[in-house]
Amino acid sequence: PVFPQQLIKLRTSHFIDQVLDPRRQMMIEAWGDQRVDLIEQEHRALLEMVRGSAPLNKIIERHTFKTMFNDAWDDLPAQPALDHLRAFCGGLATAFANTTSVESDFSILKSEKSAFRTSLMALSLEGVFQTKQLATIREMLGLITRVD
Repeated sequence: PVFPQQLIKLRTSHFIDQVLDPRRQMMIEAWGDQRVDLIEQEHRALLEMVRGSAPLNKIIERHTFKTMFNDAWDDLPAQPALDHLRAFCGGLATAFANTTSVESDFSILKSEKSAFRTSLMALSLEGVFQTKQLATIREMLGLITRVD
């Protein structure tokens, strides 16, 4: 998942170009145009909220790797509502550049770190994680049958 402290470092135009646009068609098919637009609007609202509140900015910046996803999002004020952005960020997989956790992730995924995957923060690697996650979830729900 992606935390508010990561999102506030992205301008909305960068968030749209680097995070939403590569997934836009899939998101529109699943959620519709309106919900995707709401995610963009809520990102703008988050930036405005943090920009206008030094105490809130300090709370968000105090979050560490030990902070739980719901705790980080619950630290934000209830208004403006950020429900769509929160749900979207909860579904994103992130890869951390810590060697131990990355090697563990690759071991779990039974993947190998190739020369093309040396930039572990790349969104393309995120796609690999999400694809594997989606396949596992679908199998668990019995929506697809595995063909080897």
